[in-house]
Amino acid sequence: MQRKLVSALIVSCLVLSSVPAFFHLISLDDQQKKTHVSGNIDFDVLTGVFGERIPVVVRFDSDFAPDMSRILSDLNIEFSLGSQTTSHVGPYYLLEGDQAGLETLISLGVVLDIAAQTRAQFLQSPRDISIPEINADDVWQALDDYGRNVTGEGILIADLDSGIDWRHPDLWFADGGTFMYVNSTMTGFVNGTDAVDLNGDYTLTANEALYCLDLSRDGIFNATTEWLWVDNVTQNAFPDVGEPFFVANDTSGNGLLDGWEDLVMLGTPKTRYIVEKDGNPSPSLQVWDRELNLTISTHKDTMANGGGHGTAVAGILLGGQLGFRRWVGVAPSAELMMIRVIGDDFTTLSIEEGLAYANATGADVILTEIGSWTYHYLDGSSLAEEMMDELVAAGIPVIAPSGNLGGSDKHSMFTTAPDTAYQVDFAVPPAGGEITEDIANVYITVLSVNSTDFATCNFSLIMDRSSFPLPPITVYLQPGSGYGNFNPSPGPVNFVVESFISASTRGTSMLGIWIHGVIPTITVPPFHQLNVTSPDVTVLHAYISDDQSSWSGGCTWTSDVSNNYQITWPSTADSAISVASYNTRYGIVGDLASYSSRGPRIDEVAKQSIAAPGGYDIVTAYSNGTTWLLWFNNYGSLPYDAQFASYRLFSGTSAAGPHVAGCAALLLQIDSTSGNQVKTIIELTARNDGFTGAVPNNDWGAGKLDVEAAAAILLADTEPPVFGLHTRTPNIPVDTES
Repeated sequence: MQRKLVSALIVSCLVLSSVPAFFHLISLDDQQKKTHVSGNIDFDVLTGVFGERIPVVVRFDSDFAPDMSRILSDLNIEFSLGSQTTSHVGPYYLLEGDQAGLETLISLGVVLDIAAQTRAQFLQSPRDISIPEINADDVWQALDDYGRNVTGEGILIADLDSGIDWRHPDLWFADGGTFMYVNSTMTGFVNGTDAVDLNGDYTLTANEALYCLDLSRDGIFNATTEWLWVDNVTQNAFPDVGEPFFVANDTSGNGLLDGWEDLVMLGTPKTRYIVEKDGNPSPSLQVWDRELNLTISTHKDTMANGGGHGTAVAGILLGGQLGFRRWVGVAPSAELMMIRVIGDDFTTLSIEEGLAYANATGADVILTEIGSWTYHYLDGSSLAEEMMDELVAAGIPVIAPSGNLGGSDKHSMFTTAPDTAYQVDFAVPPAGGEITEDIANVYITVLSVNSTDFATCNFSLIMDRSSFPLPPITVYLQPGSGYGNFNPSPGPVNFVVESFISASTRGTSMLGIWIHGVIPTITVPPFHQLNVTSPDVTVLHAYISDDQSSWSGGCTWTSDVSNNYQITWPSTADSAISVASYNTRYGIVGDLASYSSRGPRIDEVAKQSIAAPGGYDIVTAYSNGTTWLLWFNNYGSLPYDAQFASYRLFSGTSAAGPHVAGCAALLLQIDSTSGNQVKTIIELTARNDGFTGAVPNNDWGAGKLDVEAAAAILLADTEPPVFGLHTRTPNIPVDTES
């Protein structure tokens, strides 16, 4: 059955892509919130996608009854994360069972809603400038009720991402004690000759010799950007587990290590937990806990699907050692829970599992570094989005980057007249450039919030086949009824067209189209066309993606292109803080990044919340071994080698998101009860300028993130924030900018 392949092939990315392998099991004529799930569920599709054991999210129609665990056990249905406690967020439970067991559960009349869990697949997946830009460094000087500087201390941030290079020294606390630096030559630091007096006996031994990671390759140790370590375990000239790193207390401020300056050991990883699956075909949960087994972890952030992304995000969130380093994250005293949802097969949690585990393990803030626009309703109605709303209501802010669809031509918007055919054009390019292989799968999602019943519409594709060469062919769609219930259309030989129609619980209609096989390529007119005839005036949104491209490139619309309604799932959740990105180092400094997704949400909700730095310019931690080699120095603009403990430039709304999540951590340190108010506080205190224009708006949300102003709301004994003391991006475009 070919349709079983689709959820393993759906592509879109935040650097990532999130695949809606959750088949929301609502039939076409269910326009309102259901009382109970109907029997029109194609478990054959789900079995084809997931195998015998199907991971689902279930919302029961009442509180979890005491005897429900026994019922689930009798049906051979298990909790996805091993226990009831860890496998739910409010009334949303994560379960795994076979077709027979799940069908029986539904027949009992206790299930209000059910969806397959969602997995992210196919990742395509600044601090010196961005921190003062958002006024975070001023907040570090403030004190909380316990007399601690507001740096995120005591706050646990869960990042749903690709993984973490937990050994990167940027991601350690400088809490291992102060030691005397011994400059044996009195001529400046000498690699392998100078030492640190670990035992305080004023006598140098071989296991106290210091080595430098000369990231800039200039032969000089830079105290604020490079690292010292003692090669006293394996003595192989490479920093291994157990060999301590040090930062220099550069009291002279000259960026060098002088003979009288002390060294501070990096004693504790900032990574509290790493949560992933173990990689076996029937994967089990694997948790690496700093207090138990982190030092023997086999986890790496180097996978082909998204490797390095999570490490870069973590650097912006909480990297660096305040007072010692040039580059420091927004909340440098916070701790990290890295939950792998992007990666190779059998190593990732579903999005819903990640949310549930973060909730059960004490996360104070959740950051979701995923985004998709393929086969999602984009109206906030999915169970994963409802879980996010539940978390926020419980006091855990959820930050979700809006996506990078700006200027990508992935969205088309058009209006049909009654009983009048309307065509919208799209291109499928051949392999070449960023498209390294021929596109074999094209995914089209057509949405409408109007009352038009898609079952009364006629849909077809007019495919240009001049690349074969053959004459054009019209494929009349015969969509299956129900989400994910793909039905093939007769006609073409070289490729197959399948489709379905469905509706969300909020009334958004969807047409899902999957074109797969040897697809004719076309980049000049006459393009391929989607042809729509509806009985009523209908506003339609069409989104396109493919198996070879990410946010840009690949398949695009070539008519009726719209640069709005681009906020991706799950940033479309009602309560999520949706984050746009703007430039702080390159491009038009101060302006919205060209790639930043614009609102509103498809149902006209003004979903964009805030904008933060992220435009091709954020210096952050580099994960050694990542496949993102071109990104580590932005094609040469950073003078660092791609090596362990190095830095990279990072961009996208993926880079903007952790600025906001770090801000949330600072606010929660000030007031731990403010979690469900964080979104409102951040939006109320945003700043506007000549770039943002009047706010709120669909591009910028409430404006630019201002951490100091947000914190001032909660610091009752703090004077109002003072503006104009920092070097910020320009507040209006200069004459040469447009």
